[in-house]
Amino acid sequence: MTGSVGRARAALRSIDFRYLLAGRLTSQVADGVFQAFLIDKLVFLSPENQSTAAGVAKAFAVLVIPFSLVGPLAGVVIDRWSRRSILALTPLFRAAAAFALIPVSRGAAGPPLYALALAVVSLDRFYLATAGAVMPSLVPDEDLLVGNSMASAFGTVVTFLGLLMGTQLAHGVGPGGLLTSVAVAWLVSGWLAGRIQRELRPERSQGTIRTEVALAVRDLVRGARRLGATPAALGPMIAIGLDQFLFGVVTVLSVVVFKQEFKQGVASYGRILGVGGAGVIVGTLTVGSFEGRLVKPRIIALAFGVAGVVCLIAAPKIVGPTILLVSFALGLTYPWKKIPADTLIQETIPDRYRGRVFALYDLAFSAPRVLAATLAVVLIPHLSPNWILAASGIVYLAWIPVVPRWARARRWAEVRFQAGGRADEVPRSLVIGSEEEPVDVLGSWREERSGVRLWRYRLRTADGSVVEIAREDRSGSERWQILKEESPDIGTQGTGPARESGQ
Repeated sequence: MTGSVGRARAALRSIDFRYLLAGRLTSQVADGVFQAFLIDKLVFLSPENQSTAAGVAKAFAVLVIPFSLVGPLAGVVIDRWSRRSILALTPLFRAAAAFALIPVSRGAAGPPLYALALAVVSLDRFYLATAGAVMPSLVPDEDLLVGNSMASAFGTVVTFLGLLMGTQLAHGVGPGGLLTSVAVAWLVSGWLAGRIQRELRPERSQGTIRTEVALAVRDLVRGARRLGATPAALGPMIAIGLDQFLFGVVTVLSVVVFKQEFKQGVASYGRILGVGGAGVIVGTLTVGSFEGRLVKPRIIALAFGVAGVVCLIAAPKIVGPTILLVSFALGLTYPWKKIPADTLIQETIPDRYRGRVFALYDLAFSAPRVLAATLAVVLIPHLSPNWILAASGIVYLAWIPVVPRWARARRWAEVRFQAGGRADEVPRSLVIGSEEEPVDVLGSWREERSGVRLWRYRLRTADGSVVEIAREDRSGSERWQILKEESPDIGTQGTGPARESGQ
């Protein structure tokens, strides 16, 4: 603890970092309040001819679509313009949009409201991505980890607090009051960023925007290929996507029940969030206790089991306390799924692909909520909340064996050899997920397992990863099973053993 506090103090010695952190936290508090405005306006103040589920679906779409579409391409802009200007001007544009929303919010929700709200959320993606990109320029290398941790952890907390505060104040101050408060906060955030002294200009030259966008899309496709060839990473990612889908269904269901059956307002949604947030805190504090007792896929499986059982227990009688129980359980089990899943993806995807894979991970995390809300619009008029909650619980339970099975799945690669006869063939490259990469041979040998003679190679890729592959000695197939893969960063940091595939 003393070391962490000392690192934090060292990072905060940078006045530019203090301005960045203060501006980011101010902006993220306003983000939470703005989310409360959207929920209040589109769900609880919606006209009677619009269902509650439809209102939630529209709110999710406004919040998620920019995250899914703008996020992966934000770097194209960030790497071309002054990053200090982005940090200073983006909040001003968001404040202008918030002020423009005040007269629009007095009437029914229409295209102007959705357009301005999308602009606000899309600009937030640029702002947060830029704030992350400039961190290494403002904090010494040895303090970078704690600087990122402070920005991420405090940012998540203040956004959540802003959302809670907004839901509790919405009835008293109205949409205009919420929008005025967020606009003022964003003006302050822009002023703080403008006081950063470093220029923060990108160092490398760029091609045209069209070229950069095409390159970004091409990189995402390459990341998707590598992900598809790595079941131990694909499984956890799909599991988190499914979890967010089911979470979205239950969230819509909870809001519908509180509004239409209990006649509660947006403050009730804040209470659901508060209980779920408490569950997330408990889950984050307890997930470490599973380490050494369960492997990561089993921790994810346990989390799905707990969530499923609680949903089934609450399904027969949906009342206020049972809804809060489900909210707490889903919050509790979220870190039990997310943290092991993040770690599995980091351990099984080489460093050169991680940025692209985690951009896809963002899509897999956010898009299912919109799909869930859209499905709920169709299901809720035809099925009782009890059946929907029970079905969600069954899906949670059915997923329990999937991630461990994916983690054990075999991985395959194609080996391309140097020209020559069989006796002197030497591997020159590996092809994994349609991506070819050159290799050096560290060793080769033959061994026998269960009466089967295997031909094995130990290879090193260009980034220093070490891969062990094998196939039957007499097999003429070009497919080789990947037995182990060791990334240089994982190995030197000691964060995990060599990954075994299909063992």
